[in-house]
Amino acid sequence: MRPDSGEKDAGLISVSKAFRFRICAVWCALAALLPGARAEEERSDFPDNPRFTVQRFEDQEGMGAVTTTALGQDAQGFLWIGTQTGLYRYDGTRAKKMLEVESIIGHYVVDLLIAPDGTPWFAGTRGIAFYKDGQFQKLEIPASSMPLLNGVQVFAVDSKGIVYAMMYKRGLLILDPKNPGKTQTIAQELSNWEMPEGIVRAVDDSIWFTAGRKLARLSVESRKISVEPGIRVPNERVVALQFDGIGMLWLRTATRLARVDTRQHKLTFAEEVVGEANEEEGKPSVDAEGKLLVPSSSGLYWQQNGRWRLVNVKHGLASNLIQCAMEDREGTLWVGGSGTGLDRLTGVREWSAWTTAEGLPDNSTWATLRDRRGRLWVSTAHGIGIWDGQKRSWENVPALQEHAGRQIRQMQVARDGSIWALTITGAIVQIDPETYGTTTIANYRGRNFVSIEAAPDGSIWATTRARLVRFVPRGSATKPIEVPLPAMDDVEIEYLAFSPNGVLWATGPGALYRYDGKNWKVLRVKDGLNGQTMTSLAALNDNEVWVAYNDVVGVTRVTLGKNGIPRFEFHDWDRTVVGRDAKNRMWFNGTDGIVILWPDGHLQRLNHANGLIWDDLSPWTKTREEADGSYLIATSRGLSRYKPVGEVRKEAPPKVVLTTVVLGGTERSMSQKSFVDSTDGSLMVQFSPVVLDTPEQVTCRYQLDGLERRPTETAQREVRYGGLPAGSYEFWVQCKEADSPSYSTKTSFYFRVLPNLWQSSWSRGLMVVGLMGGIWGFVSLRTRTLNRRKSELERAVAQRSAELLQKNKELEQISLTDPLTGTRNRRYFYETIPTDQAQTLRSYQKTGGSQKGTGARRELIFVLVDIDRFKRVNDEMGHAAGDRLLQEVAKRIASVMRRSDDLVRWGGEEFLLVCRTTDRENASLLCTRVLEAVRDLPFDVGNGVQVHKTCSIGWAPYPWVPGDTEMLTIDNVIELADKALYLAKREGRNRSYGLVPAATATCSEKSVSIENLRDCPPELVQIV
Repeated sequence: MRPDSGEKDAGLISVSKAFRFRICAVWCALAALLPGARAEEERSDFPDNPRFTVQRFEDQEGMGAVTTTALGQDAQGFLWIGTQTGLYRYDGTRAKKMLEVESIIGHYVVDLLIAPDGTPWFAGTRGIAFYKDGQFQKLEIPASSMPLLNGVQVFAVDSKGIVYAMMYKRGLLILDPKNPGKTQTIAQELSNWEMPEGIVRAVDDSIWFTAGRKLARLSVESRKISVEPGIRVPNERVVALQFDGIGMLWLRTATRLARVDTRQHKLTFAEEVVGEANEEEGKPSVDAEGKLLVPSSSGLYWQQNGRWRLVNVKHGLASNLIQCAMEDREGTLWVGGSGTGLDRLTGVREWSAWTTAEGLPDNSTWATLRDRRGRLWVSTAHGIGIWDGQKRSWENVPALQEHAGRQIRQMQVARDGSIWALTITGAIVQIDPETYGTTTIANYRGRNFVSIEAAPDGSIWATTRARLVRFVPRGSATKPIEVPLPAMDDVEIEYLAFSPNGVLWATGPGALYRYDGKNWKVLRVKDGLNGQTMTSLAALNDNEVWVAYNDVVGVTRVTLGKNGIPRFEFHDWDRTVVGRDAKNRMWFNGTDGIVILWPDGHLQRLNHANGLIWDDLSPWTKTREEADGSYLIATSRGLSRYKPVGEVRKEAPPKVVLTTVVLGGTERSMSQKSFVDSTDGSLMVQFSPVVLDTPEQVTCRYQLDGLERRPTETAQREVRYGGLPAGSYEFWVQCKEADSPSYSTKTSFYFRVLPNLWQSSWSRGLMVVGLMGGIWGFVSLRTRTLNRRKSELERAVAQRSAELLQKNKELEQISLTDPLTGTRNRRYFYETIPTDQAQTLRSYQKTGGSQKGTGARRELIFVLVDIDRFKRVNDEMGHAAGDRLLQEVAKRIASVMRRSDDLVRWGGEEFLLVCRTTDRENASLLCTRVLEAVRDLPFDVGNGVQVHKTCSIGWAPYPWVPGDTEMLTIDNVIELADKALYLAKREGRNRSYGLVPAATATCSEKSVSIENLRDCPPELVQIV
């Protein structure tokens, strides 16, 4: 507050006169300083000598080392490039060498111009030609008038297509291409016509030309020549005449550039243009605004705002020796050098940049800001560069030059004007912008800082992930104030952003935080976020924020309603969030540059192809919007400045041109009605949307109607078809900008593939009649043949069915038989045993389970036979001998069993004998016969070897307890037989044992179950 007058007078009474003088001086100085400081803060000052984004055209069709002589853009948008070694046409995708014109003008293109109707014209040592309707046409010049005059500007064309050509030693030749037999030669007396001259058409169709040291004007209406009085052309080589955008005529000679004042009849020389014109080229041109572009040996002189700007190697050109230059309709500046090909300077009116060549500490830039004096601060990989607009030079912060963390990632301006910087090592450096003195805050509670952000009140907020602190700068004694985090486990804060009103938005692993100074709100994936790792964010207001992810491709716009309920708007863009500018446009960054989302929803792209020095933007800084409406963009190859020229509007879809059509191996004109024979049904089409600056952002779709049902999307510019059938076709193509919803109008090529002779209508009629007769005869003959064949087939089918039935039976038997021994296998056993079990149960049901009528009861005896010491045969004699032994044992067992019994190979050397007609009283007799059959005679196992073998047998009856068929299952009985076999093995082999119920089994305290029978208790089991 300002003290009142009484307090002020009382306070000054005790102050000495000297002190009052000092106080007055201080106030005067502040009064003088503050308006200036405010003015500097509002004024945006930028470093000197910015460079352009220059792209070499050297990769296009071997043009890296050519010397460009002339440039022009025709009505369709094609760029025509004249060189000393040929003529090229560039459509945005490919530079095609136009070889067909060389037979007319030669391969050295001397002069090139675009006529008022947009037609390109070309002059060479052999003549003049123009390109129309897809082909070159020769200007018929009488042989008696040739050759053309030497020079770089040798002819002009008026709005009616009349040509004015300067001829060597003959004067000015006037020709009408529509009436080539009528020519006129004039102005022979004005000069000897041996030295290069200049000639140009004015807006009113009058023709201006030099003749010796005279400057003359030809009135097209009267055909009269008037020589400018008082004007003497300098006595040196004339390069060219050129009208600028306001109708001013300029004269370019070998060493000078002069403005022609036709009212005062004098030449006014541009003293700033001191570069000499090349001996062979150097013709001036005009840019899109009608300003002169003057090539010279010192670079390109560009007329801007009443001054001349020199563009040369310092700005990125390949050479200072410039031959020609042109600005196309898309705003790209094309500059041709001597032996260096063609340089393309995109966005020259909107883009500029600075690198280490212009004074930056390093090309890898991270952040920018303006201090309170309006100075530009740029943080880089090697410290901070400060552009002082008053000194017109770059300065550095000395303390950061040798600092271990001199690579500064983030910078913020605090409320006291100090600069706060975050180093790559995680330390915060507070910098005094006046003295460049520094104070370093290495960490907070032992943890490095991750990011910093200035709040709207000028305080500095910083996070160490686990802690969030704020600094209120008060000189070097600033202390951190810790901000309480949400009362949750594992809360980590990584990136910060403030709304204009001071609400903090922050990100952490899997969470988005909002802090209004009192309360925290946390949003997670379960609430609607799309990813766990958020890499960037921009707070638009207290209730709206954009975030981008690292673990998923996309960005999300989060808005909070009045009730605090969030709404999520997801876009699958592979981008990071940069921020919002003053026009409410959202800026995003990706690997292919910048995308701007306009309020109306359309997207604008800014990248290297448009003029951005590089597409890789710093992730640590928002694009800085300057007071003049421009934007500073930090990239890994330098600092770019983007200043839009006027409002960016949504462009109309590009017009598509068919550049080459080859049908049946022959190149065709678009105006021709084309047709080919069916043997030549091939088509090759090259097309172009004729976008020169960013052709990669244009997508196209095409279709060949008559062959394809739907169009095909493509990024290519060439389509091929082969083997097309007879018919009428339309090939059409459309293109659009990548982010535009609408395509251009169709560009079509119509053609027809002629049918073969046999495909004509009358031949098809004869073929139909003959075919019908042939069908009738064929049907009649076929009917008789089919009836006969039907009978034969029925007999054959019956025979084959019988054979198939027999084969199926054989296959079934094979599936139930052991392939080695010929006995049954387990599958057979389990498929047939249910039937045997059912019969046994029925036999017991008939007798009622009584002991009477036992002869009517049927039992099953399961006998397990195991060959003793079978493994020795395999080990000592081989598996072949073992297989032979198994076969022989199976035969001997089969020889002693009844036909009603089944022999099953149970596994390995073990066999199961299923006896259906033997009862438990006679089972031991059967086992004895098996033992004798195996041991009595030796076995022949092959190779003359005989061995004696024995076997061990275990058996058990089913039902195991007579009269009770449900006490033990068949599997339980087989387990008892296996137990009996084990007893036979244990007792010395070559014997048999059976397990039957003991007399006390049914009255024993133990129940008859397989669990109780496994140990063979005598009260339950009798071994026989």
